[in-house]
Amino acid sequence: MALRWILVLTTLLQLAACTKPPWPRGSVEELFPRSDSRPQLQTVRVQGMDIGVARMPAERPDAPPIVFVHGSPGGWTSWARFLDSPALKGFGPRIAMDRPGFGRSGASGVVPDLRRQAALLAALIPPGPPAVLVGHSLGGPLIAWMAIDHPDKVCGAVMLAGSMAPALEQPRWYNHIADNWLAHQLLPTAMSRSNQEMMVLQAELQRLDTALGELRRPIIAMQGDQDPLVDPRTADYLEQRLPRHWMQVERLPGKDHFFLWTEPESVLRQIERLQCSLS
Repeated sequence: MALRWILVLTTLLQLAACTKPPWPRGSVEELFPRSDSRPQLQTVRVQGMDIGVARMPAERPDAPPIVFVHGSPGGWTSWARFLDSPALKGFGPRIAMDRPGFGRSGASGVVPDLRRQAALLAALIPPGPPAVLVGHSLGGPLIAWMAIDHPDKVCGAVMLAGSMAPALEQPRWYNHIADNWLAHQLLPTAMSRSNQEMMVLQAELQRLDTALGELRRPIIAMQGDQDPLVDPRTADYLEQRLPRHWMQVERLPGKDHFFLWTEPESVLRQIERLQCSLS
């Protein structure tokens, strides 16, 4: 029994390490102290689910919007400094959401089926020009599905440390330990729900792998070679799996899983570089 508790506590520490990245956190007022630069918060009902959305009004509403998709766990506040970045003012509205099961979208629980979840998120893209998608970690396969299934709404995407390679995303030992009733009672809700997503991720990525040949929108994939959460060999998988015309891989020497917050300029450059080309 003592050994079991030690393992459970170790699991909690392992998972907790994944919930303390350097992303912005706080209230809207704290994150956006200037009253004229705060995103509009709303709840959108999609296929019977309530999804919380943060939308930054655009200076150019006719320009391509940007849709940001967080990882697991996480929330829309992950993208606060991108929502108000002056470098992105040339784009249309900037939109970030709490994925199903997290934050203000938590009431309905997680949606482990990544293709179905991608359809829910694609419904949040406003009418008008096709969007630029930006996805981090588990957001990576979600934006891939959005680009495959909804090409009319997507002009291209930037994938940040995307969890894409099926062979490299099997559940880890602590995921298995956390997948029981006792751990569900001890873990914070967001961590427990994240573990639900991790337990089925490999199977979900195998489904995505069979559909990657249908991709017809450009994706720039950024991957740090010191990433402890998404295996750096994912970059090799992406280069081998898709032609360079659709998938360009940018390896980041010395960078870990959190480069989008420690060096946001590198991400902003790739978003600008994409230029919404559909050729």
